[in-house]
Amino acid sequence: MRFGLKTLLCITLLAGLSVVGNVAHAQGFQDSNTIINQLVAKNAGPTVRSMSSVAKRGINIQGPLPATIDLPAVNLTVNFDLDSTKLTTDGMIALRSLAKALLDPRLSNNTFQVVGHTDGRGDAAYNQKLSEERARVVVNHLTTFYEVPSTQVIPIGYGFSKPMDPANVMNPLNRRVEIINLAPLS
Repeated sequence: MRFGLKTLLCITLLAGLSVVGNVAHAQGFQDSNTIINQLVAKNAGPTVRSMSSVAKRGINIQGPLPATIDLPAVNLTVNFDLDSTKLTTDGMIALRSLAKALLDPRLSNNTFQVVGHTDGRGDAAYNQKLSEERARVVVNHLTTFYEVPSTQVIPIGYGFSKPMDPANVMNPLNRRVEIINLAPLS
């Protein structure tokens, strides 16, 4: 079977797009609409009490949240170089979708925790520090490159204290950035 040059170029391009699509799916990339749908506060109830990120009556929500609160959240795969806080190209692509979602009118008035998580490699103190630094890098990237207001995103790290797969400490799913919408608290 013989193909012309245009046909071969089209086949090559389509095969390349298919591979890119599979890689994006395997990396857990989500488009901004998917992120928005997961982060929009649904049935948040009356807004009688206020818990803004500014301390009121001694309450400050910038630290870890109580485990019993179920807030809208999304887990993203934001890749970094190994044992580093340097974002990979894949990580930057994931953050582009996140920034677009956070700037959407449905979310732009909300405050979010940007939570860094690690896998079980290394000791607890090292993982805690790495997760905090990576969360700060994500916030810095969002505010610097996409002009997400710095008041909208609060970095925090959990290290390896909240794995998605506790049975397999090395599972890449454990290395993630979680975005939590704090709007239902206000």
